[in-house]
Amino acid sequence: MELLNPEHLSFKLLIIMFAVAILAGFIDAIAGGGGLIAMPAFLLAGISPVLALGTNRLQATIGELTSLIVYKKNGLLENTGLLRGAFWSAIGAIIGSIIATKMSKEFLQLLLPILMLLILIYTVFSKKIRSNTPQHKVLSTSVFMCVMGLILGFYNGFFGPGTGSLWVIAFISLMGCTIKQASIFSKPLNFTSNLVSLIYFIFVGKVIFLLGFVMAAGQIIGASFGSKMVISNGDKIIRPLFITVVTIMTVKLIWQTWF
Repeated sequence: MELLNPEHLSFKLLIIMFAVAILAGFIDAIAGGGGLIAMPAFLLAGISPVLALGTNRLQATIGELTSLIVYKKNGLLENTGLLRGAFWSAIGAIIGSIIATKMSKEFLQLLLPILMLLILIYTVFSKKIRSNTPQHKVLSTSVFMCVMGLILGFYNGFFGPGTGSLWVIAFISLMGCTIKQASIFSKPLNFTSNLVSLIYFIFVGKVIFLLGFVMAAGQIIGASFGSKMVISNGDKIIRPLFITVVTIMTVKLIWQTWF
């Protein structure tokens, strides 16, 4: 199993990454995109990209689980279609993770900035995003959970960046959810594909467990606080933070890909 040298896992580094995880967990619980904070921190710490991906999956999965527990305790996940969506997300993630080891990701790396730019435009100008009441559904729940579960589960297993944001937009545009509902409903589906991907990374030996669990502790703190803010403040905090996260992600991806 590939590991960092022991001196790289200094107490100072662990404390810094613990703080990073608190912020990432908070952001991810509200608007998704916690990886925007965690992944650069991993790379700045000198961790290889593959180890960073695997270790990030560990701490992010525990953060997602924390949000799920908070929402479940508050009765906000009483949606029978979510179990079906989780199943299809797992199937998609398994396929994506397997194919990720055999195919180039260059096409997705070029496509993702364009996709995120379209999401940003939709987020800023869509009336559905600004609405505080559910809108008309475009797809039935069963079709939505099957199709989007497979597509976004596959995407998360194969590549990953922006999956949470894609789920939020899918729930709003296709299921007529408010942004608060979309943020909450996206969590179990994103958690499932993250968990499947994490199992894969553990299997191929690309997870730094000590660092991952230290950051997971930070994720629990940040995700708990962020989830409670979603419950108490709802759309007032999710909408501007979601737009901010998607904007930063879009600019970052465009800069990395084309400049």
